[in-house]
Amino acid sequence: MPKMLSDGDDLLLWIPANGIDVLGSPTVAELTATGVLDISCLVTKANFALGATGNENIDDPALCAKGSSPAPGNATYEAAMDFFRWTTEEEDEAWNTFTGKGIPGLLAHRVGKPHEFAIAAAQEFAIYGVLTGTPQRLVPETNGGFRKFRQAFMVQSEQVNERAKVAA
Repeated sequence: MPKMLSDGDDLLLWIPANGIDVLGSPTVAELTATGVLDISCLVTKANFALGATGNENIDDPALCAKGSSPAPGNATYEAAMDFFRWTTEEEDEAWNTFTGKGIPGLLAHRVGKPHEFAIAAAQEFAIYGVLTGTPQRLVPETNGGFRKFRQAFMVQSEQVNERAKVAA
């Protein structure tokens, strides 16, 4: 059985707030609507983080208990990535989109197919409702690296579906 490679087979979309009606079953039209930005080639692989990172622990044993009995609590998420800067205003889409903190939107991530591959029914996406943090300019590497900025997102846990399927 072949394993899924991570060799560029990712599609990452920025969708303006309220761009998907039902997070568990977005439509092709919602994922390709005007205003949806394909950020797959604007983000670096290094320092990319998007998804669940674990759970908070609930540990509240009874007074008579001889030990603890933790249970999983709220899920915790991380969403942050480095973006390339571009030399023209038109190409610098990420910098011109993520202009400050508090911008609401959705990150939709598909793995297993190249970003150019058409979105179709039954494909799986992980979808995260987010608010932007303040964009952070990054210093280029001393060996002549690219100009970049880091964008952190605050995942809104009531707007998460990591196993959404595109509606038929």
